[in-house]
Amino acid sequence: MTKPMIENKAELLELVRRAKSSHVRWRAYAQGLVAGVEVKAENLPVKHTECRFGKWYFSEGMAMFGQRQVFRDIQGGHEMLHAVYEQIYRLVKQADFKHAEAKLAQLMEISRTLMEQLALLEQEIEAHS
Repeated sequence: MTKPMIENKAELLELVRRAKSSHVRWRAYAQGLVAGVEVKAENLPVKHTECRFGKWYFSEGMAMFGQRQVFRDIQGGHEMLHAVYEQIYRLVKQADFKHAEAKLAQLMEISRTLMEQLALLEQEIEAHS
């Protein structure tokens, strides 16, 4: 895979911030699902490599930041998020909102960690790029 020709620190930071924004939107879909809000099919759980964040992570993100440990640390939490979202989806479909809410709390904690990791990546870009 060839590395994109982005040398501007501001552009790199914008890419990470867009990834964070995409994640926040996706997380809101899981919250809406538990709250009983109709969630469009394209926003239901998918494989971690198929969401907007995952597509970015495994393509542009990996090409630009894959050598950085802070970036590689993001992958495990991202995969867990998708697994938990899938569990939430199944529980909501079974009308088991009590357990879905508990899983949502787990998802929010994983999300918090992921956002912290992305913030660390931003700091590393600011300091070293």
